[in-house]
Amino acid sequence: MSSTTVRLTRKELYEEIWKISVAGVSKKYGIPYARCLAKIKAAQIPVPPSGYWTKLNFGKSVERPPLSGDGDAVVELLQETLPSTADAKKAEQVFPLQEETASEPSSASSPVDTPPQKPPEVEIAQMNVTPPETIEKFGQAYNVYHRETLYQEVWTMPVTEVAKRYKVSDVAIHKVCKSLDIPTPPQGYWAKLRAGKPVKKLPLPPGKEQTKLGIQTGISHLANPQKTTASLEFLPEEERQVVLNVAAQILLPQEHARMRPEIVAHRKRIAEWNKRKRQQERKFGANWNRGRREVPPPFAEGVSEEQQPRIFRLIDALAKAMVPLGWRLTEDLRFAREQDAVTLTFSESTDQILHTPTKEENLKLLEYEEERKKYSWAAKPQIRKYDSVYNGRLSLCVNGARTFRDCRSYVLEDRLGDMMLSIYGEAEQVKQARLAREEAERQRQEQERKREERRQRYNEEVDRTLALVNCASDYEIACRIRSYVSAMEKAHADQDLSAWASWARAKADWYDPTIAKEDELLGKREHEKSQESKGPQHKGYRW
Repeated sequence: MSSTTVRLTRKELYEEIWKISVAGVSKKYGIPYARCLAKIKAAQIPVPPSGYWTKLNFGKSVERPPLSGDGDAVVELLQETLPSTADAKKAEQVFPLQEETASEPSSASSPVDTPPQKPPEVEIAQMNVTPPETIEKFGQAYNVYHRETLYQEVWTMPVTEVAKRYKVSDVAIHKVCKSLDIPTPPQGYWAKLRAGKPVKKLPLPPGKEQTKLGIQTGISHLANPQKTTASLEFLPEEERQVVLNVAAQILLPQEHARMRPEIVAHRKRIAEWNKRKRQQERKFGANWNRGRREVPPPFAEGVSEEQQPRIFRLIDALAKAMVPLGWRLTEDLRFAREQDAVTLTFSESTDQILHTPTKEENLKLLEYEEERKKYSWAAKPQIRKYDSVYNGRLSLCVNGARTFRDCRSYVLEDRLGDMMLSIYGEAEQVKQARLAREEAERQRQEQERKREERRQRYNEEVDRTLALVNCASDYEIACRIRSYVSAMEKAHADQDLSAWASWARAKADWYDPTIAKEDELLGKREHEKSQESKGPQHKGYRW
């Protein structure tokens, strides 16, 4: 690898940084990102803040601080020519905004501090050109693990990424490394590398076995293969590319950086809860909140107080990357977009240690020993054998579906990009579930409306039919009255029945719905009603 010096004025370097980003400058001139950033800071050149490129991609207003000092001063950058420029250009097209760094393999015989030498996306792209070697035995695919190749891979990218290439789990890769005596990066290695800090790379010791066969299971560390970085098909292509670029360059804020106001307010609520909890425990004992009559704020329980600042830094990093993309952080630190929200649940693993009896427990044991000498039925006090203590290993569950945890190959800080993509995926699941519920509710209401409409139509038809029957009954009575009057006049032709016949025919007209004559005393007959309700009926004293 040859080295040349690139000389740029502060003004020229300033313009390029604000045009193609610091990562773009480091890739353009073949300079390690950490070294390039250190030179820029030493030259006191302002760099784009976090979220600048996201806002720029979405057409939002951004601020560009002016360059102070002498713009003609020369800045020297040490350029390193990579062996394969074609692969580097290909990786540059695939990962245009990636700002991660990795360390080159060291041939030293002892651990040494090595600054980041090459962006990991370049080395990963070069490795991905040739797929891992496999063989077919008994109808099953087997991976061929070469000791030197696997050593280069596990020190170039996280073990989970290596596992993807070999289509096995990260546990399987760790087992192969252990059997081949291949050292793996310690916990926190990739976080330091991402931050541009020097890291120690363990050399490959001599080994007898150089290759090993392992069955290809097709398992990756992802819970759902559909939710990979290459997914997010539900997003428009332009927005999808922006999200992937932001996820690729998301960084953890500085330890004492100012956090978002929602996080600051939530930390105050947790502090108030812890204060009240200690007061209640002094008054009523450790079981004062049995049954959870008072619900603690999120992240107040299940993790130690030492790990809470780390949790808030992770949430702050995600919020600063996602809020410019249209998300918002709620009061209970959930990530919400439009009507849907995603919940992050943190938990901390525990270790079991032998329980050290307290003073009160020792007194109970002494009382038991004294009582046992006198009474055979003395009951031994129940004292636990082990205590559970937090060990600092955090786990993050995204909406109860996707889980990230600290392990040997990576810590949560190394998976910020994957966490962000998981939040997007779970938000889409929540949205689809909400839309399905809304559609089901709409269909239920539509069916209820149609059922109610049919019921009303049925009742109206029943009313019309009953009214028709009642009118027909009245008409039948009127016809019978008229027939009876005619028969009486024929039967008693020698008598004068004109007055009675006139009265009877008037009553027939009163019954007849086709005439609907109003009677002086009986009033107007309501023909549509039933016979029981329309009378005529006798009236009582209160008529």
